Amino acid sequence: MKHFLLLLSLGVSLSASMSIQSAWHHVILQSDALKAQKSDVSRAELKSHSAKSMYLPSVSIVGSYTHLSEVVTIDTSSVAGLLATFSLPFPSQVDLTKQDIFLADLQVLWPLYTGGKIDAAQDIYAAQVNEAKAKQEMKKDVLFLKLIKYYYGVVVSESLFKTRVEAQKALQLHYQNAKKLKEMGQIAKIELLNAEVKLDAAKIETSKAKHKFEIATSALVSLIKSSDSISSKLFISGSISSEGEYKDRTKNSYLGLKVLDAKEMQSKALIKIKEAAWHPEVVAYGNLNLYKDDSITMDLLPQWFAGVMVKIDLLQRADRSEEIQMAELLHSKVKYLHSQAVEDLLLLVTKTYKEMLSDYEEFYALNSSLALAKENYKLRSISFKEGLSTSVELVDAEMFLLGAKTKRLNAAYNFVQKVSQLSVLSGDREMFFTIAQESKEIE
Repeated sequence: MKHFLLLLSLGVSLSASMSIQSAWHHVILQSDALKAQKSDVSRAELKSHSAKSMYLPSVSIVGSYTHLSEVVTIDTSSVAGLLATFSLPFPSQVDLTKQDIFLADLQVLWPLYTGGKIDAAQDIYAAQVNEAKAKQEMKKDVLFLKLIKYYYGVVVSESLFKTRVEAQKALQLHYQNAKKLKEMGQIAKIELLNAEVKLDAAKIETSKAKHKFEIATSALVSLIKSSDSISSKLFISGSISSEGEYKDRTKNSYLGLKVLDAKEMQSKALIKIKEAAWHPEVVAYGNLNLYKDDSITMDLLPQWFAGVMVKIDLLQRADRSEEIQMAELLHSKVKYLHSQAVEDLLLLVTKTYKEMLSDYEEFYALNSSLALAKENYKLRSISFKEGLSTSVELVDAEMFLLGAKTKRLNAAYNFVQKVSQLSVLSGDREMFFTIAQESKEIE
């Protein structure tokens, strides 16, 4: 109810409650970026599926029309003269073809051996599917980290706003007490003016905190495409896996490495394709005549024929050896990139893990500061009412308390960010939710 009333006071139209895990499900379902990435995966899968038919024969119907400059004929005048002596009529020339020739054939080509080209091409398409899926998951990682930043940013900004409101109320009360004390002649006018200045400054800071809360809330609503309020809180936990465990998970599961694995698979297949240029190609072929003109030449053509063709390239315009070398260099490059990526990732895991421990230690170290600030403010308030402390001392005590709360809150926020980053590096976003559920929530 407090959340609801506070948000109403800010003019934010949030309604039902949403945990961080529910917010993540919203992002997955509603994100246009993920929908666009999903289409890339679907395209890669369709291309890979179509490549499975590369070993099947291709069947085509081929029709042709040919117009000859003149009819092809054969001179039979000598034969006609000889037959004429026997009173046998015979034309002096015979047309072998018509001037317009129409043909229709059913043609079949079936690759029997291609030197491994087809298998390599299918491997490339399969690797492209793996790459597209890994990139889709990496896009989820980007949105996941963005959600953690925005979601808990709202938690922090709301808490800071509430703290500023409390501070303003305290300074308002302090100002009212200062007026009474001034009227009673117990404090000087400068003390009253100082209290008024501090109250005005607190109002400005409260207004700033309010606007930051509104901005943070708007950013979250835009991301999750929902106006539900948030229910999860910041947390702190000491039951975190060791640095070595995070490193092992990163080496085995980080999605960026899976992209490079897919690239390496494609580069291997490319080498096979280039090496296949040295191998012969064997193709079975067949032809069935469906239609031909009524002429002597066409009548001599067979109704169908079939055979096997072997093609061996003796000389090509491109240097096949150099192309294989280029493909091998590409493969080596991808392997080096993979090795370097592993080193960089392990260093990043170490850095993030140490920062997480630092945030954890800072949070608990600030407990004593917070306790001191609370006690100091309590004593200064009593002393001021009794005329033993100045308004400056009371305001300083209030600011010290506010600063202790803010630092402690920021330490918890930074801790949560580091946990989310380590979860992504480990390739296990669900680990973040497990840690959040098992950890101590920060009020």
